[in-house]
Amino acid sequence: MALHSMARKSTRAAVDDHSARFEHLVSDSSNDSNSLMIDYRLLYDDYCALKRRVKLLEKENDSLRTQLSEMDRSLDLATRIDPMTGLANRRDIMEKMERELSRSERHLRSFSVMIVDLDNFKWVNDAYGYNDGDDVLVEVARVLMGCARSEDVCARWGGEEFLFLLTETCIDGALTLARKVLEAISMTEFKANRPGIRITASAGLCEYQAGQTIHDCISRADQALRQAKQGGKNRFVVAP
Repeated sequence: MALHSMARKSTRAAVDDHSARFEHLVSDSSNDSNSLMIDYRLLYDDYCALKRRVKLLEKENDSLRTQLSEMDRSLDLATRIDPMTGLANRRDIMEKMERELSRSERHLRSFSVMIVDLDNFKWVNDAYGYNDGDDVLVEVARVLMGCARSEDVCARWGGEEFLFLLTETCIDGALTLARKVLEAISMTEFKANRPGIRITASAGLCEYQAGQTIHDCISRADQALRQAKQGGKNRFVVAP
C-alpha cells in the first residue's frame, strides 16, 4: 500500500512538471508565429481536460477504497456478532480467549471463564412459543451485559448458554460476578410475554491454570456447570 502511494506521488510530480512546461509554451507569445501552435494549443486543451478527468477518477477511486475498507470492517464485525442477541459469538470469544491466554502466560496473570445456562428453558419455548423464547434470550443478553465490566467479554455460546471471559480476574472476582448475574436473572421479570416470564440460571466457573489449553479451561467450567444443574439449579459451582 505504501509503495503504491509512493508511485502515485512520483507519477503526479512528473505530470505536474510536464504540465508546467506545456503551459509555458502555450502562454509564450513568441511562439504565435509558429504554424504548429494552433494544433499544439488544441492538444493542450485536450490534455487539460484529460488531466481534470484523471483527478476526478482519482478522487472517486479514493472514495471507493474508503468504502471498501469500511465494508471489510463491517463484514468482519458481522462475522463476530451473534445476530439475535448482539453479543459476541463463539468465533470472536475464542479468538479473544487465545489472546488472553498468550497475555496471561507472558505477564503471569490469570483470568477466569464462566458459563451461564438458563434453567429449564425448554419450558419457556413450550409454554410461550419460540418467538417469545427468542425475545427472552435478547432480554437476558441485556441483563448479562449490564452485569459485566467493560473489560469483560460476554458471548452467546450456543442456544441458551452464555460464556464470560473475565480478563485478569482470579476466581474470587469471578464469584462476585456469578452472584450478581444469577441474582439479576432471577429477579428480572422478562417482558416477552404478559404477565412477565420468570427464569433462573446456573453457572460453572473456572480460573485458568498455567499449562492449560483454552479447551481445558472451558471443559472444566462446563463440568462445574453440570454439577450446578445436578445440585438443584439456580446456583454456581467452581471447578476444582
